[in-house]
Amino acid sequence: MIYESSRSITCSVSPEWARRLAGRAEPAWELSWRPAPLLTREQACAALALTELCSAGSEPDESAELLARQLDTTVAHVMAVLQQRRRDRGEGA
Repeated sequence: MIYESSRSITCSVSPEWARRLAGRAEPAWELSWRPAPLLTREQACAALALTELCSAGSEPDESAELLARQLDTTVAHVMAVLQQRRRDRGEGA
């Protein structure tokens, strides 16, 4: 599940987040696992939906590929980044 407020977006299956940087016009959203470039709110929502799909424990489906393309990345890259972030937090793979 995705949780949105005017200043943050999070999901229920991962500690990753997007936050709106104060005083900035769009794009103004920073993503925890990819701090640059800044994103629009729509892109930030897509990024957290992709995060959720890549963190759910099952193989991401075609919808994940579509979201990844919106963010100019790949599902494989996102999964590798998220896995490394889990290791960095001491959560294992």
